[in-house]
Amino acid sequence: MPRTPPPRLWSTLSLAGHRFQLLNLDHPEIAACILGDIDGGIAVYYDRRWDITTRFCRFLLAHPAWIAGRSVLVLGAGIGLETLVIGRLCTTLYLNDRAPGALDLCAQQLRRNGIMDFTCLPGSYETLDLPPVDLLVGCYLVYNRDTAAAMRQLLARRTPPVLLSNDNLLSWQSLLRETRRPHRPLLPPDDFPCLLFEADDPEPEVTHSRARCRRFWCGGVVPSLWKDTRYDVR
Repeated sequence: MPRTPPPRLWSTLSLAGHRFQLLNLDHPEIAACILGDIDGGIAVYYDRRWDITTRFCRFLLAHPAWIAGRSVLVLGAGIGLETLVIGRLCTTLYLNDRAPGALDLCAQQLRRNGIMDFTCLPGSYETLDLPPVDLLVGCYLVYNRDTAAAMRQLLARRTPPVLLSNDNLLSWQSLLRETRRPHRPLLPPDDFPCLLFEADDPEPEVTHSRARCRRFWCGGVVPSLWKDTRYDVR
């Protein structure tokens, strides 16, 4: 009988007029790396592709001004598609993940897509020494009680603005109820959760209650990471 050919290491994804080379998570080399992190006692969640990531990447490609011209740290990067989209748009890229294997694979995937200039920062993002960046970005980082607690810890720190996209899970809803960090949604309530958590005290004259009012980005201008009148209350 003819042997079944091994799965390809790379696949091509077309998204919003862009083409990306993605690692095949079913390839034996990738599976071995994932198992290595698991054997090292690390909870691994980069072993699959998430629909919310694709939707978030469509948003970023449709509105590149959120990332373009900025220095960005991607939290819990894994080998997610968002690292490629952000890597193509930003001026300076930092990547963080607890899993060493994930960072190694992420670096391979970035280089395969022609993105050579980036810095990997291993460790837990909630206690990470943050580099000098304009924006922190995370996609689907909150999915249980422990990850919600980690994100609350990060949001309690003095950091640059944090752009988060997530499935609307109970743990995510709990985070939004309990965090004191001012935030605003960038999409209507019937779309997927995509929120910008403000930098601490961006404008002292804005009260906490006003800072938490629900504002949606209307597009058409370069989005500001600071609250201003270019956002309409709906």
